[in-house]
Amino acid sequence: MVKKELFSAIILGFLLSVIMVSIASAQNISEKTINLEIEKEIINEVVIKELSSPATFEFTIKNLGPSDSFEIYSLVGVGFFPEETFLINEGQTKKMRVEARPDESIKKNEGYFNFAYKIKGATTGIQEDRLLIRVVNLNKVLGLRADNINPDSEKTAVYIENKENIDFSEIEAEFSTAFFAHKENFTLKPRETKSFEAEIDKSKLIGLTAGPYILNANLKTEGTEADLESTIQFLEQPDISTTETKEGFLIFRHEIEKKNEGNVPIVAQINIEKGIFSRIFTNFNIPYYRKEARGTKTEYIWQKELRPGESLDVTAKTNWFVPIFLIIAIVVIVILWRKYATTDLILKKRINHVRTKGGEFALKVSILAKARRYVERVNIIDKLPPVVKLYERYGTIAPDRINEKNRRIEWNLESLNENEEAVFSYIIYSKIGFVGRFELPPAAAVYEREGDVKEATSNRVFFMSEPKKARLE
Repeated sequence: MVKKELFSAIILGFLLSVIMVSIASAQNISEKTINLEIEKEIINEVVIKELSSPATFEFTIKNLGPSDSFEIYSLVGVGFFPEETFLINEGQTKKMRVEARPDESIKKNEGYFNFAYKIKGATTGIQEDRLLIRVVNLNKVLGLRADNINPDSEKTAVYIENKENIDFSEIEAEFSTAFFAHKENFTLKPRETKSFEAEIDKSKLIGLTAGPYILNANLKTEGTEADLESTIQFLEQPDISTTETKEGFLIFRHEIEKKNEGNVPIVAQINIEKGIFSRIFTNFNIPYYRKEARGTKTEYIWQKELRPGESLDVTAKTNWFVPIFLIIAIVVIVILWRKYATTDLILKKRINHVRTKGGEFALKVSILAKARRYVERVNIIDKLPPVVKLYERYGTIAPDRINEKNRRIEWNLESLNENEEAVFSYIIYSKIGFVGRFELPPAAAVYEREGDVKEATSNRVFFMSEPKKARLE
């Protein structure tokens, strides 16, 4: 009986020890939580239904939690590469390319697929995020077109366009139309367009009428086939005559006329290319059908079905007067602004008619000097017209020097502070009356600014006898 109780006590103690260890371990794990900062850059979000190529992303993962080993996976039918775990230490940022490969159940439906994926740490837990991929058919990734042909054509160009950021390492193509059969093996880089020259079988042209014909292309890549279809235009002979005129400089005129000189209706197309600047100032006589951006240039396209004898006439006028005027205006504004910005002293001259008891002709001349910046040793100089005399009565500041021989009147100032103004005035008169315009020369100033000697000139003023008031020019 004692042995049985002792055995039970040992078993109970062992179970309690296991429970305590489990609790301690759980507490230790709970202190470690996953905390990742994830940024995703799309390299290629497209998955082709018929191929095994994955969607590709550039992941930037910053571990804000403790160091751990992580793995990426999804529970909705999307496999991830790399499949193995990767280590990110605490505070470390890791960049890695991640591929998402949806299974067939997802790829059977075209369109966007937004799904959740998980990043699991070995000891820190699980963090969930979302990705968006797009499932498309192969024949929607590749485009097909060809140049138009006419009965005189020996060859024509066929174009295959890769519309997505996907690399095709090998493509076998068979092109077939009523005019030729052609085969090509080639590679196609992301968003690349390749052209092939196909030789036209002249014997097949016999009996064909003008108009559109079907162009088929059967493409094979990675064991999968895709059928593309486009149209190729067979033009009547003679098809369309073209007349082009370019003339003018400031108003540049570019005219293109296409005329159907054949005997069946035909679609005429006119293309005019304009640069990024000239297109702003260009007008067309008729609306364009569409426009296409080609780098820094824009191509305007007109299309119209022409009956025999009809024509399509497009005139583009580029008016360079407006940009030239704007450039001149900007230059003038810049020059005036620079002149104003570098002017330290501003002189303004004005005159007022003075009534006298004896009826003599008299004018009061005022000169306003305003300093935009501190100036010193200022010498204001004004010249008197030869037919007038100086009345010896002045304003608040009397002249420092009057030179009657040279008919000069001068004021000297030691300095002017920033925004300080000084007004100088005097009266001139003449016993001879004046009719019409009486003009006075501009005043001048010589001053120093930071050791440099500079000059400033006022405006011109004149007096009109009728009406009797002063005007500024």
